[in-house]
Amino acid sequence: MIGRLNHVAIAVTDIAAGSALYRDMLGAKVSAPVDQPDHGVTTVFIELPNTKVELISPLGEKSPIQGFLERNP
Repeated sequence: MIGRLNHVAIAVTDIAAGSALYRDMLGAKVSAPVDQPDHGVTTVFIELPNTKVELISPLGEKSPIQGFLERNP
């Protein structure tokens, strides 16, 4: 059986635009962006009533997320 979902991560090219969508259109609480250099990403957490959404965007050209976004526009 699957328990409660903690969060879902979504890769985005523009973390500011993605954050604004959730904040301005849905009224969600949005954390400040946090660079995660060890993982090559910048993250933002969106808090919704039942779960969290994590937006991740590339941090630098060698980010593993950069390649994923190029393959999956």
